[in-house]
Amino acid sequence: MRATLEWRRPLNTGDAMHDEEIELRGGQVNRVVRLGDTVRRTMSWDRSLVHQALRHLEAVGFDGAPRYLGLDDLGREILTYLPSDLPADADGFSDAQHVAAAALLRKFHDATESFAPVRDLGAEILCHNDWTPSNTVFRGTMPYAMIDFDTVAPGTRLWDVSYSAWTWLDLGDPAFSPEEQLRRLKVFCESYGHPSCTVAHVAAYMPTRQAGRARWARDRNMREGEAWALKCMYWTVQYLTERVHPTGLPEA
Repeated sequence: MRATLEWRRPLNTGDAMHDEEIELRGGQVNRVVRLGDTVRRTMSWDRSLVHQALRHLEAVGFDGAPRYLGLDDLGREILTYLPSDLPADADGFSDAQHVAAAALLRKFHDATESFAPVRDLGAEILCHNDWTPSNTVFRGTMPYAMIDFDTVAPGTRLWDVSYSAWTWLDLGDPAFSPEEQLRRLKVFCESYGHPSCTVAHVAAYMPTRQAGRARWARDRNMREGEAWALKCMYWTVQYLTERVHPTGLPEA
C-alpha cells in the first residue's frame, strides 16, 4: 500500500491492545517501537521543543515529518509511523537522490523560518542537526521525509547543510575520487539553492562540523566515532577545502 504522511490518529493512543510492539532502530538514547501505525518513543529529556516543532511543521503544511499525536499511558511520545523502502544503512546515493535530499532539507528549513523559538532567538532557521540518510525515510529510492528530531535547535542553514552534505556524500569514502566528491558536493549545494550554502561556504565550514562530532565522540569515550570524524575532517580539508580555498602552502 502506498505510504502517506497524513495525520493517522490511532483509535486508542493509550494501549492499542490488539497490536504487537515491534522494536525499531532507536539511536543511542531512546527505545523506539512500532505499535500499529504509530511509533512510540521513550523520552530521556525534555522534548517540548521537539513537540512544538512538529506541531509547527504540521500547521505550515510541511509533509516531510511525522505528526506528533501526544503521549501514551507509559509517558512515551506517539508519532505517526512513516514506512521506508530502503534500509537505514543505505548508501552510495545517486545524483537524483542527492537532489531530492537537498531539496527536502531546504523545504524543511524554509518551513521553520516562522517557528516562534527561531524568531525569538533571532536565528535563521531550525536545524535538524542530525539529518543523515539513517534518519531519512524513502519512497521507492527517493527521500520523502525526515525522522528523529531529538537534536533540533535554532541555528543557521550553513550549520545544518554542512553536516547533512558530509553524511549524504559520505566524504572520505575511498570509493569516490576527490574530483567526484567535489562534483557531488556541487550537486548537493546547487539543489539546496541558497546563497549562504554555496560550495565555497560548505567546503570552508564542514571541517568545523566534523571536528565538533569528533569532540562529542571523544567526550563519551566513543573511540571509533572519534576516529571516523577526524579521518573525514582531514580528508575534507585536504581534498575539498584546500581545492576550493587554496592556501598556497607547499605540499610535503
